[in-house]
Amino acid sequence: MLFRILGVPELYDERRRRRIHLASPMQGALLGALLGQPGVAVPAEQLIGELWGDRPPTKEANALQAHVSRLRGRLALVEPERANAPRLIRHGTGYELAAGEHDTDAGRFRLSVARARELAEHDPQAAYDAFRQALALWRGDVLEGSVMGPICAAVATEHERTRQDALEKFFETALRTGRHEQVLGELRAAVSAHPGRTRFREQLALALHRRRPAAAAPGARRPGTEADRPGELERLRGLVQLLASEQRSLRTRLEGLTALVSAPE
Repeated sequence: MLFRILGVPELYDERRRRRIHLASPMQGALLGALLGQPGVAVPAEQLIGELWGDRPPTKEANALQAHVSRLRGRLALVEPERANAPRLIRHGTGYELAAGEHDTDAGRFRLSVARARELAEHDPQAAYDAFRQALALWRGDVLEGSVMGPICAAVATEHERTRQDALEKFFETALRTGRHEQVLGELRAAVSAHPGRTRFREQLALALHRRRPAAAAPGARRPGTEADRPGELERLRGLVQLLASEQRSLRTRLEGLTALVSAPE
């Protein structure tokens, strides 16, 4: 069983390799709210607020129970053997979904990114592949198409921030290993989607600088004209900032290695 929330929420049967779609955006919101605190009972009052906001149905407890029952039915399609030990259980006035880090695509993403970060310190080639595989777990926006109450909104914000941090590190390893051409389109998309993320702009500037031919093609407009200057200056500023950042990173690593080899035995 794999709970997928990095995109349209769904269940995935890994043994039979089949996707189980949820019946409604309400079920997606319920799943997202429960996975926001896996292994912890979420009070029914919070779940009602998540699904209906300040306009709950007349018999809100019964309506919530109906959605819980439908979600249990979808879970049973994937794990019929757990009929006597369901993942989704009631605890007091709340509901708890039993799911470990490896049971969700978001959890696997976090674990894969942590592994890729470790590799980046000594094996950027392997780190690039690890970041690429981790990012491939994303199929769209978090809980795409679901009702987004406060719990789901917080879950989406947290995972999106983690994804952007991973993207920065992924682009860094791509540039370190000479793959600037391979990630150029993704860098442009990241800059367009997140204009306030300065690091993406710096990395795009470096990628463009590295792919630029040493000499202009015959008949091409010579850089430095009035039309080109604003873009050229922006590119150069980004390049200077990125190189300065890389220099600081290298200096920190060098100081750490120096301290290590200088330590008394």
